[in-house]
Amino acid sequence: MEKQLLFILFFFTWGFAGAQWRQTQGPLGGTVYATTTDGTSIYTGTSAGVWFSGDEGEHWVALNNGLPDAPVYSIASNGSVILAGTFGKGIYLSPDGGNSWSPAGNGLTNQVIRSIAICGTSFLAGTDGGLFLSRDSVHSWHQVINGPGNSRINALAMKGSVVYAGTDGAGVFISVDAGTNWTSMNNGLTNPFILSLAVQGESVFAGSDGGGVFRSIGNVWTAVGNGLPVQTIVNALTVSASAIFAGTNGWGVFRSDDNGNTWYAVNHYLTNTVINCMAATAINIFAGSNGGGIFYSTDQGENWAVSDQGMVNTRIRALLISGTGMFAGTWGGGISYSNGNGYDWLSMNNGLTCPYISDIRKSGDILYACTMGSGLFLSADNANTWNQRNNGLTNPYVTAMAMDGGKLFSGTQGGGLFFSADTGKHWSAVNNGLTNLNITALAISAGRVYIGTWGEGIFVSTNDGNSWQPCNIGLNCKQVNTIATNGQEMYAGTTGGVYHSNDEGLTWNPAGNELSGYDVSSLAFCLQSIFAATGGHGVFISDNQGESWKRMNIGLSDSSVNILVLNNMSLFAGTSRKGVWMSALSDIFTLKTNPDTLVLDRDAGNKKNLFIKTSVEWTLQGFLPDWLAVNKRSGTGNDSLVFQTLKANTGASRRDATLYLFSPKAKTATFTVSQRGKSEDISENEIIDLQVFPNPSPGIVTIKSALPVEKIRIYNPLGEMIREVLSKANEVRINLSGNQSGVYYIYIYLEKGMICRNIVIL
Repeated sequence: MEKQLLFILFFFTWGFAGAQWRQTQGPLGGTVYATTTDGTSIYTGTSAGVWFSGDEGEHWVALNNGLPDAPVYSIASNGSVILAGTFGKGIYLSPDGGNSWSPAGNGLTNQVIRSIAICGTSFLAGTDGGLFLSRDSVHSWHQVINGPGNSRINALAMKGSVVYAGTDGAGVFISVDAGTNWTSMNNGLTNPFILSLAVQGESVFAGSDGGGVFRSIGNVWTAVGNGLPVQTIVNALTVSASAIFAGTNGWGVFRSDDNGNTWYAVNHYLTNTVINCMAATAINIFAGSNGGGIFYSTDQGENWAVSDQGMVNTRIRALLISGTGMFAGTWGGGISYSNGNGYDWLSMNNGLTCPYISDIRKSGDILYACTMGSGLFLSADNANTWNQRNNGLTNPYVTAMAMDGGKLFSGTQGGGLFFSADTGKHWSAVNNGLTNLNITALAISAGRVYIGTWGEGIFVSTNDGNSWQPCNIGLNCKQVNTIATNGQEMYAGTTGGVYHSNDEGLTWNPAGNELSGYDVSSLAFCLQSIFAATGGHGVFISDNQGESWKRMNIGLSDSSVNILVLNNMSLFAGTSRKGVWMSALSDIFTLKTNPDTLVLDRDAGNKKNLFIKTSVEWTLQGFLPDWLAVNKRSGTGNDSLVFQTLKANTGASRRDATLYLFSPKAKTATFTVSQRGKSEDISENEIIDLQVFPNPSPGIVTIKSALPVEKIRIYNPLGEMIREVLSKANEVRINLSGNQSGVYYIYIYLEKGMICRNIVIL
């Protein structure tokens, strides 16, 4: 067996470094809006761009090079030509199977693309403002006037040169000349709100918004809903062999074997029943869900399994640090668990009947999960099994939870607050004095219970919720997302920024102009700093009790952040479209370091061993590629890391894995493991001597390195790159005297890696 050579390169850093976000490996799944197949190739449009599988859904990779940061609502393929329709950003074209994308929306007057079809040399795009046609390989588009006009086009289906268009209120239109001319096709169609279309033989099927399925034979429609729930919303239709499948909005998947005359549910192991799209290959059937990822069936829908390996596309509503692990509550995928900094995630949904999680809490050994639709669930075995606890909880839409010893409080959407004194076995409503029953936030401080509402601000109770009083003096924005307490200080995140109170909520004041008007979804504290998550503007930090805020978004590609939590190593952010992200606290804060408390060295007797000699706790972060393994990722002292190669390097160039070793009480290290030869040995550690001085600096900064500096990038306090310098020298001088005073982040690129330093400009 060929052996592989591993090089270990260490970059030691002390003190403050620019906060850098890194995406964790999950949770897997997310919202899938559109799916198309081309042989064994499957493309999906999701809330986080386009994903591709070339192995019948076993593994997925993102194909977003050149795509805007926008949800992809529709997708179509014809060989290597792929079209992606986005929400608000128009159409993008890939001529190379999704490897690269470029805008292709010239002439579109509406940028919300609901449906796409490729019919020979004709390209059709259904938008929120009518149907558009291109006959010049999508170089330009023109609106089809003689058909559905400005109606929203939800669905397109084809049979040869015949094209069908389903509209939102104007029924179905048909074109027999590949989209040039259109006529109405609504005879017998009693519901004109069409969400999906499919063709099987001489039959055309239309899925409606609340009216089930219709079938047309000879241009006359007939309702064919026997077996479907009343007023079924049919989001998706697909055909596989002689069967027809309907994906519904909350009832899962239905199958018909008799041309639509009768239907029966096929939902075994389908853990999310809101189905947005469906497609079929010769082997599998695929169903894209609203938050639960994509499912596949190998037996014509009789059984389903999750098909999301590699797909990180989740909306995170709740995060809970528990010991060395972390629970994530997703919107549509239930609860996932990672046993260490987001490396590996496991679904923990046994017993959960609703996959939409709004909050997760822990009291002693008991976990609580709040769901939006099935109430409250409890687990006494670390989320391996869940049991419903809704006795007296008359509203199943639980938005938030708080606990004070054995007292539990649950806020609901529309039902106010509920109280339990017996770990959730029995609940009772406690709404006396509340004038708004839409509870969005809960906090407990010094025996006082605070609730945030949607529209009428904050209320407080001093008697376990038996009576409530408003406490809104100075709180100009009454839509409250979160309430957080830090000792005597209280903060409220609203749709109009952050508010601060230092008198137990009696009076409030705006906290910082930088967040005024921003939708602040979550707040977290660490040392003397406050972190704020926003919808659309990323994460901010304040080190002066909210008087001023600074952005900290370097590397964060999803700026809509729902939840923030911290452990003793890292800050974690749950985003709206791209799962959980992590930023090491050693990137954010200046640490008092002792160079002797953390020593890295290799084992002279076994060159595959790298010893970490330390008396403090540490954690290894970063993502291992599939060719590299390590024996452990955290420890508390006298530990040894053992790296092992798993696959040969068959490529022509070296491949690297960059990892981060963090300790809150010691110096930190960034190192790169490289594979380039035919040995399993690890080379001698190469310590890089790099200096950035003076620091603080009046303006002229010198960067001096033992290795040649190839490139330097400098970011301002807002995380914006303001300078890039190319170099091959060992010493580089940069003039920053023309910039405002503050902390700047310098990224220094060497031959074998990158080092980050911060510099204070006076």
